[in-house]
Amino acid sequence: AQDAAHKYEMAFQDTNGYYSGINAATMALMADMPSDMIIERVHRVLEQLPVSDDLSSEERYFIQATRAECFLLLGERSKAEDILKQAIAFDPLNYSAHASTLKQFRLILEKRRQDQHWLFTHQPPRPLHYAGHIWKHSNQATNDFALQISDMIQQHDIGFAYGALAAGADIVIAEALLLEGAELNLFLPSSIDSFIKDSVRPFGDAWVPRFKACLAKAHSCKSLADTDEGVNLDQNILSARVAMGQAILRSEQLDVSACQLLIRDQSRHGSLTTHHYEDWTAANLEQLSVDLAEEFKLQKARAINPQDIHVHLSRSTTTAPQKYPSFISAISDVFDSPIDSETMLGVHFDIPGAETELEAIMSKRLEGTVLLSEVMASYIALKYRSDYKVVYAGTAIDKDGKHVRCYTLQPAPESQPK
Repeated sequence: AQDAAHKYEMAFQDTNGYYSGINAATMALMADMPSDMIIERVHRVLEQLPVSDDLSSEERYFIQATRAECFLLLGERSKAEDILKQAIAFDPLNYSAHASTLKQFRLILEKRRQDQHWLFTHQPPRPLHYAGHIWKHSNQATNDFALQISDMIQQHDIGFAYGALAAGADIVIAEALLLEGAELNLFLPSSIDSFIKDSVRPFGDAWVPRFKACLAKAHSCKSLADTDEGVNLDQNILSARVAMGQAILRSEQLDVSACQLLIRDQSRHGSLTTHHYEDWTAANLEQLSVDLAEEFKLQKARAINPQDIHVHLSRSTTTAPQKYPSFISAISDVFDSPIDSETMLGVHFDIPGAETELEAIMSKRLEGTVLLSEVMASYIALKYRSDYKVVYAGTAIDKDGKHVRCYTLQPAPESQPK
């Protein structure tokens, strides 16, 4: 904290920037520096804050958020809260910025052992993973489901959602999410055309236009394997786990808790929906459930006993990039691999397109790190969140010009609950 306070102070003296100035003041508090020094730094920042109408909404947000932090450091909590409300009103949908500000406020309040509950009303909406059984078309009952789901979305303040778009539960939940103004992010196990052929049209042609309507309004749509070939059970399970992990990663970015919503038949065992339920249960996160009505229950699904999903491993050094000649069947083998200061380890699942993504990820040349594809990072966020922390490391560009998101793997903070 002392080192950070010093460096921010040097930056402020060089630039008179309010970002470095407020951080110099807050880190002085964290470093137990004299209170008069903290107050002096706060007043300097207040003098430097721009006053102009010719600013973007985001710029206005950060100026007012900084002003609010100044008054929080001065011990004027009520004034800080009023100004924070003004800041959010300038840029109400910039949830990442709000989350960053609230983390800073929590740091100050925790240091002073003061109440933090007043911050809860300003926190961003929560991310959701959703799933459920497939069923044949029936308007009235799907309308009943939609009402229950809309109530849950409002009650639990859901703003972001991750899942697939199969006939039945997926589409009904996605429609309710869009109606409530949530951001819909789709993750499919195969290409869109292949997914429609396997998981939408066979259960009634009426589902297809509903699928396409949701797809058109979705914020994003990604596929585990961009192929028209059928997928196996492992790929379906992995695709859902990635969607779950993306919800968790979004929750960590926004500093809120993720939850899961399922429409399920609790008497049915061995189905994909049951598998999704058990994965989320193991992550010890909140679950919401809607019981599947009797008229929608299909034949009992055959029990799923997925084989181990293989991991494709790439290792590179600063001098001569090279690939391990074989696949690794257990993720723990990858995590236990020794990493020295000149070694990079790139990890991806053995799925179509993995080689291309790995090549792009390894081009970042972050020596001494474990680099993860977005698919692998999402999987770890779900299955190994108590042991590892996944940190976004920016994008790389593959040989086809596509931007590839990549992450680094780090040990979980000691304070993180197991």
